[in-house]
Amino acid sequence: MISEPSEVMADWQECDVDADGVAIHVYRAGRPDRPPLVLAHGLSDSGRCWWRVAQALENDFDVVMIDARNHGQSETAPGEGPPPTADVAAVVEQLGLDRPALIGHSVGARTVADFAAGHPGVVSRLVLIDPPWTASQESDGGISDSRREAVRSWLVSCSSATTTELRALAHEQHPTWPSEEYPTWIESNQQVRPEAADTMVGSGWGETVAAIDCPSLLVHGDADSGGMVTDDVARRVTAMNSAITAMRIAGAGHNIHREQFDRFMEATRNFLGRPIS
Repeated sequence: MISEPSEVMADWQECDVDADGVAIHVYRAGRPDRPPLVLAHGLSDSGRCWWRVAQALENDFDVVMIDARNHGQSETAPGEGPPPTADVAAVVEQLGLDRPALIGHSVGARTVADFAAGHPGVVSRLVLIDPPWTASQESDGGISDSRREAVRSWLVSCSSATTTELRALAHEQHPTWPSEEYPTWIESNQQVRPEAADTMVGSGWGETVAAIDCPSLLVHGDADSGGMVTDDVARRVTAMNSAITAMRIAGAGHNIHREQFDRFMEATRNFLGRPIS
């Protein structure tokens, strides 16, 4: 039986860290004497959206969930400003996390991959859930101004929607999700700010992939179900860097950890390893 989000989050700790003048909100679950594990969410989600993953891992890890800037309870950062990796860097440094493992979903996966690539020797392991790595973005990871404005408009519509409207949208767009996933998704979509579109910048993923120096797992779904990483891109990634392995989870699209939770958790546990008491 799946727990209610409020029950799982009751014992979480919360704090803010400073990332170049922007207050980044952090949730912490699990055991501080265990290896640190940082979770980075995707666009329009929040740290609270990781609650099922945190519940599954909190006995074995010090689980740290970030609200990215312009999301959740973190501050708004107008303009492009520092890269999203600054949020991760601030959390790792100010919380004193020693060689953390990182898990990221979608743009959060791109963020933690970029962080690992730019901070050799800092990350112990990396799990990337369907990052926005398309064939066309191997050498150029930016998006067009028109695409950014479309994303901004979508974020405005999300944040201004009522709970009833977002609940209907969740059922329409994500009918395979467990119903327990909807409350935090609805909450995070009401909290997101349009400035989040300004953080959708970066170099091509090829440069990032080549620089990653820690064991990494790229988890992707079915392209025809909404997955962003295709089989061809996954093969290209693993060919570029022997530290990275790829796993496709059938029956999932872009939100693999929601759509195929048990299979995702099995793969993640096998990759991270269960710490010995």
